[in-house]
Amino acid sequence: MSPSSSEQKTHVWLRDEDRSTERRTALTPKNAQKLIENGFAVTVEKSSKRVCPNADYEAVGCTLAEPRSWVNAPKETVILGLKELAETPERLPHRMIHFAHIYKDQTGWEKEMARFVNGEGLLYDIEFLTNENGRRVAAFGYWAGWMGAALGAFRLLERRAGRNEITKGVSPFESQEVIIEQLKALAAEVDGDLPTAIVIGAKGRSGTGASQCLEAIGMKVTKWDIEETRLLDRKALLSHDLMVNCVLMFGPGLLLANKTHLADAECNMKVISDVSCDPFSDFNPLPIYDAPTSWEEPVIEVARNGAGDAVEVTSIDNLPSLLPAQAAEEFSDQFITSLLKFDEGIEWQNAKAKFEQIRKRADL
Repeated sequence: MSPSSSEQKTHVWLRDEDRSTERRTALTPKNAQKLIENGFAVTVEKSSKRVCPNADYEAVGCTLAEPRSWVNAPKETVILGLKELAETPERLPHRMIHFAHIYKDQTGWEKEMARFVNGEGLLYDIEFLTNENGRRVAAFGYWAGWMGAALGAFRLLERRAGRNEITKGVSPFESQEVIIEQLKALAAEVDGDLPTAIVIGAKGRSGTGASQCLEAIGMKVTKWDIEETRLLDRKALLSHDLMVNCVLMFGPGLLLANKTHLADAECNMKVISDVSCDPFSDFNPLPIYDAPTSWEEPVIEVARNGAGDAVEVTSIDNLPSLLPAQAAEEFSDQFITSLLKFDEGIEWQNAKAKFEQIRKRADL
């Protein structure tokens, strides 16, 4: 039901992503239409990379605007995006919704918080939009895990087949089915058993996606979660060929492996896909690399294992953008329920409380 004309409509402004490889969106045209039907005003910045065409937003009643014109939007406008912002403007006066990656001591977190505080704005970090049970209301976790496992398996299987293609770069795939076909074809190039894999955090969204991807191509998957990592059997962990880490750390306490462990004589590990991808955090359970990998350079060597084979890491921090259409549609369908309640739902209260907690910690 739409609000009466006397009520102030919330104006949601979907910004173009600053990151050139980010093709996903938090708001599809279908769900933008739901906002409009419920009394919201919706502006959408034109984008040449967003997976949803500009014309589809215009067709459902959105107002189109130029990229980055949000910086001049009225202060009461709510700015919606996905990934972190460019370094300008220095002051952020709006209420903003996106994944900022600054709440776990990541490099530059205090500077980023200062942009909001000095501009008198507010960040609703999507990662901390949680319900009364502490569960996130919307997440890309399944797709991140699925795609991270796919890239790890791709690199491992092509090495097994004597190939070296993925190191030349990656770009978005058409569908899950296409990826599975490619992986099965790679696996079939070499006779014998497939390499072994272990998924850490297997019970979560990301871990579920990772396990299902690997099992779809016929790999044997060991699944570990809190119970198995509480008293870590590192020898068993490193006996696998592939590790997919899906553990999201909010504090210290878990070390999966460092470079010394990887160099141990009994280590068999060859490829690590770090889906959680938090190298800038003090809580990183894989302190073996210092920056995410990229679409241009998706894999880096970090060590040599006990047999002298390379141990490589893939750690792309926007994995679901490699399957942008499927990932965006599922996320937006999860997220629209919360957007329709902005900013009164418990998830918005929780995200605001988290912002205030971090602001006080930064002494701002």
